[in-house]
Amino acid sequence: MKEKLVSAINEIHNDRSIIVSDEASIKSGVVLRLISLLGWNPFDVNEVKPEYTVESKRVDFSLRINGTNKVFIEVKRPNEDLEAHQEQLLGYSFREGVKLAILTNGITWWFYLPLNEGSWEQRRFFTADFLEQDQTAITEKLIELLSRDHVASGDAFKTAEHLYKSHQKKKIVWAALPKAWYKILNDPDDLFVDLLVETTEKLSGFRPEIEEVEKFIMSIQKTPIRKPEPSPTPKPPIAPGPIYPKPQPPTYPEGSYINKRIRSIQLLGNTYHPRTWKDIIVLVSEEMYRRHSAEFFCCLTLRGSRMSYFSQQPNEMSLPRQIAGSTFFVETKLNSNSIIKRCHELMGLFGYKEKDLYVSAE
Repeated sequence: MKEKLVSAINEIHNDRSIIVSDEASIKSGVVLRLISLLGWNPFDVNEVKPEYTVESKRVDFSLRINGTNKVFIEVKRPNEDLEAHQEQLLGYSFREGVKLAILTNGITWWFYLPLNEGSWEQRRFFTADFLEQDQTAITEKLIELLSRDHVASGDAFKTAEHLYKSHQKKKIVWAALPKAWYKILNDPDDLFVDLLVETTEKLSGFRPEIEEVEKFIMSIQKTPIRKPEPSPTPKPPIAPGPIYPKPQPPTYPEGSYINKRIRSIQLLGNTYHPRTWKDIIVLVSEEMYRRHSAEFFCCLTLRGSRMSYFSQQPNEMSLPRQIAGSTFFVETKLNSNSIIKRCHELMGLFGYKEKDLYVSAE
């Protein structure tokens, strides 16, 4: 079971076309595939009940043991805001007395204990992300929480309660925090850079260039930030706080483009010499539009948590550039790593591979 699940999750991870799949495709190609590998029989409606009715509403799947609802699964399409559907799913689950509920878009899986106290977020005890997390670790948790044997025996619910109540969650978070911090330093997220730009402007009255902010972030790894001078007024001693882990920073990631100058790019066999990183995403966008204008609307699915990378409404963007010959705009207020990542994602929508775009930088 484990090997097949790892293989399936790895396939989903590598399938970039999944982000433009509709809800029906996610149900059949991802959810039913995985629960089948977890020991459930998707062809037995007494075990995997589709479109289960709850007070004139429907839950996408109810996993059942001996005719009793054990797990509710609600499926949405990728890039849909899952938070908007938490209340609905947990309401269904609470009314039916279902102990375990899952909200997924095929890539992100949110696990809930609907009958516990607290807000929706507090009742969400585990998140699996097929694009960001280790496939083997995800597989182990899926088996513990969702395999038919574990659900039938009740072990799945014991594991869920343990994750909810114990310090396991805190330990996992603390272990991930240093990794997350150094990931930000090595590959600063666009929102993080924007926040630093805006805060610097508020404090100094001058708006720094994105490149200056990126250089500063990278320098944090090499030079510790000097603490502010202490206040001349003595303050009472403060009780010591928790001792935070002090990880060793990783080596500068191979393939990173931060603080580098473009030499050339090769796009689908052709060589170009763009002046700036922003020119690369515009060039790639225009080439994709030239080749796939009829399907180019699918670029609108590419968005971050709070920003659109492509839009037909430039007022939604920070630094839009119009894609020649089209009504589409591309966001260019991105760091160099993010620009190349967005380019690969855009090309992936139309079936191209990462090797179809090669960037030479120094």
